Amino acid sequence: MTVKKYVKKNGENAWMYKLYLGRDSVTGKEKSTTRRGFKTKKEAVIDRARLQLKFKEQGNLSETKMTFNELYELWLVQYQKNVKPTTLQRVKIYFNNHILKKFGSLKIHKITPLFCQEVLNHWFDSGLKTYRKMRTYTSKVFQYGVLIGVLSDNPMDRTMVPKMKVSDQKKTEDSYYTKDELKTFLRCLLKLDDRRAYMFFRLLAFGGFRKGEAMALLWEDIDFENRTITINKTLVEMSSGAIRIQDTKTESSMRVVKMDNTSMAMLKSWKSYVVQERLKKGIRHDNFNSLPVFSNSIYSNKNQYLYKSYPNNVMKKVQRHFPDMKIIKVHDFRRTNASLLFESGVSIKDVSHRLGHKSTQTTTDIYIKVTSPKQDESVDIFEKHMAF
Repeated sequence: MTVKKYVKKNGENAWMYKLYLGRDSVTGKEKSTTRRGFKTKKEAVIDRARLQLKFKEQGNLSETKMTFNELYELWLVQYQKNVKPTTLQRVKIYFNNHILKKFGSLKIHKITPLFCQEVLNHWFDSGLKTYRKMRTYTSKVFQYGVLIGVLSDNPMDRTMVPKMKVSDQKKTEDSYYTKDELKTFLRCLLKLDDRRAYMFFRLLAFGGFRKGEAMALLWEDIDFENRTITINKTLVEMSSGAIRIQDTKTESSMRVVKMDNTSMAMLKSWKSYVVQERLKKGIRHDNFNSLPVFSNSIYSNKNQYLYKSYPNNVMKKVQRHFPDMKIIKVHDFRRTNASLLFESGVSIKDVSHRLGHKSTQTTTDIYIKVTSPKQDESVDIFEKHMAF
């Protein structure tokens, strides 16, 4: 049942397979076939699996011998044509570290919904926060099998998704800073005399930027006159460690964000500081605005973007020097921004636009936490309205 390459009479390479299909349910005779002329191994593998499935559905005893790993490789060829390198890198990690370890060597026709449920439960019980995403991508591979005709249905579709406990959800919801907590955190950075970190995290908290968006900012993206910051790119780190600037996460992530006066004044002060420090060292640049707002060293004309772990290292530094300070994830400064905007009275639609979300549903589902001051305000308004 192997797929083999051979040379045609005209000298061209082609692929073929010989397949034993079993005993025909109508004639009772053993059935086998040889098919040639495929331009690629992929075409031969798909045709072989499709033919096996056809005979199985018509009452034949044979079953497709394609493994999940083989189907995954076929799916991956198509999937990688439509995603960014960083997305492909992340998805491959899901498969290599988890999915293929459970499904890879199994024949696809033997994978049942019950087995899929057991694997999904195992991921959930193991505390893997990405269990929903891994279910989604496993399902995509099965769905591709249905699409090309080597599977009759998708077993992962017939599973139930485990839900986090209320206590676990609450931990996620509380991962943001209140107004007072944010003030305390920024004061910690001032006490550490870290002007770069202070400016970086203030932009995250007051602009709602993703860390990669803030790290990719150039001075030319800052419009001090109109108090706006243009977000049109993001900094990513490949598995090789190489830094790359690429388009924003989604099309809706490309946006122009209006900033508050104080943050812009601080940003202007940061720019002046950088310029003055460079001049002290005799460093000039013909086009200063093309340099990153935040770099590994301000004493260089090269575009030395910050290393990707920089924000996390700052948080660890704060934790070491101020052990009583509440520490949140860097990405949760977006949740902080969304919650405080909402608390201040900004509409969900405007918050969604500032964060670069495609829909307001994403904002409400992921980021918005109705803070205590807003809850107090809501009940006061309700009490005045009812008045009995």
